[in-house]
Formats: sequence, structure tokens, C-alpha cells
Amino acid sequence: MKMISLLVVAVAVFSASAASADGSPWLPIPKSGALSLSYVSEDAETFYRGEENRDLPFGGLEQQSIYLNANYGLTDSIALDVQAVHTSVSGDAPSPPGPPDEDGWADIRVGATWRFVDEYVNPAAPSVALRVGYTVAGDYTSTLPTAIGDGADALEASLVFGKIFDNRFALSVEWGYRSRSDDVPNESFINAKAFVLVGERWILNAQIHKTTASGNLDIGGQGFTPARFAETSEDIERFGLGAEFNVTPDIGLGLNWFKVTDGRNTAEFDTIAATVSYKFDLYGAG
Repeated sequence: MKMISLLVVAVAVFSASAASADGSPWLPIPKSGALSLSYVSEDAETFYRGEENRDLPFGGLEQQSIYLNANYGLTDSIALDVQAVHTSVSGDAPSPPGPPDEDGWADIRVGATWRFVDEYVNPAAPSVALRVGYTVAGDYTSTLPTAIGDGADALEASLVFGKIFDNRFALSVEWGYRSRSDDVPNESFINAKAFVLVGERWILNAQIHKTTASGNLDIGGQGFTPARFAETSEDIERFGLGAEFNVTPDIGLGLNWFKVTDGRNTAEFDTIAATVSYKFDLYGAG
């Protein structure tokens, strides 16, 4: 069971550093869970205007964020998760002529996961889970190039598959769909992740993320106005690498790097995320 505990902490850390609360087929045991706090720094000098890669007209974008993630096991097969983010975004050029800075709370995401196939009960099968989540839009201006988010609530569902090999390697794949409010395009998304346990304390990871939005509105395209930034079809392809060091069985330190490799109507961000995580167990508390 030691390997499961390490992977649960690694996935909690990794998800906190990503752009959304990702699903996991490996759940915390009942009355236990994990908390993680991440500092995330993103910068971009180019963006995708439609599908064309161009320099940002105001020099660049910088975004600094604090992510707080938590998950908790209700039963052997059901877990809850929540993510809250405080962030600030600024352009390299002063305003005006550059866009105004933004600072505030980003969207809050909550979710529940039901694992209905457990590889430790059925060793020939992968673990399989269904996650449903809800996004509550934050209080910010969504019509700016420096917008913190799209300013829309969302409901999503995803299937997650995962398998542990030889008590050292693990793979997971998540496929889902997100329905957004307020004319913001709906999205399908894929997360693929790999983990490897190195010795007793190190876990390395790699991930590929892809989001594909509905609609056909592009920045600068037909029908576009600045007031419709949130309605553009934002596609993202992102690659990431990372490592976590388990200081103690309950405390972990993580460092992750992400790179947007392709997209549509999105900034080409490079991202560094530093994370501290804490795994707790309330079983003995009653």
C-alpha cells in the first residue's frame, strides 16, 4: 500500500500545479487526504491569434498565482477535491497603451470522483473512475487580454483510467467534457500522465494536456470585438515535466515545468510551479 500513498500525494501535487483540478483513479483511503500549496509563475512573449503564432503587441504577459488544492477520501471508492487560486496578471507595457493589470481570485473548482474499478481488487484491469466537477467563476474582468479567466461557471465530467506497474511505474489517462455558461465555448480535454518512483523518496512525472474548444470565433477574426475575448475558441496543447521529493511520509516538495506547445487564441506560456504538500489521516481522530 506504500506505493499507492506515494502516488496519491504525487497526483495531488501535480494537479495543483496544472491549469485545472485533474482527475485521478487513485483515491485517498477513507478519512485521509492531501493538502498542497503551489506558487506558479507563468510568462509569455508570444500568443496564438487564431492559429497564427505572433508576438504579443504589448511586449509580454506575466502571471503569478498561489494554488491551494485539497482532496479527501469519503469511502473506499469516493473522494472529493477542491481548488482555489489567487492570481495576478500584468503586461510588460504600462497601461495605457498596454492592458490594465488584474489581481484577484480566479475560478474555484470542486469535484467528486467515484472509482468503480479498482486494480487491487481486479489485478487484470486498470483502475477506472468517473469524476464530476463544477467551476464557480471568480470576480474579475473577463474581457481583457490580461483576464484571469473566462468569467463563466462550468459543469464537467470525465473518465479516468490508471494502472500501476511493478510497484514503480504508473500511467493515467483522463478524457472529459466541460460545459460553460455565458456564451463561453464548451471544451473537451485530455490529460495523460506518467509517474516513476525513484528510490524511496523521489517521484518523477511527465504529462501531456490538450483542450479543444467549440465555436469558431478567433481573436481579430470576423465578429470579434475586445468585449468578446471570453467567447473566443481557446485550444491549448501543453507538455510538462516534474519531480517530487518526499521529505517525510506526510510531507512532499514538488517542482514542475510546463510549456504550451500549440494552441489557438491563447498565450504561449512557460510555467514553473513549486509545491509543498501535506498528507493527513483523520482515521484515528474518530
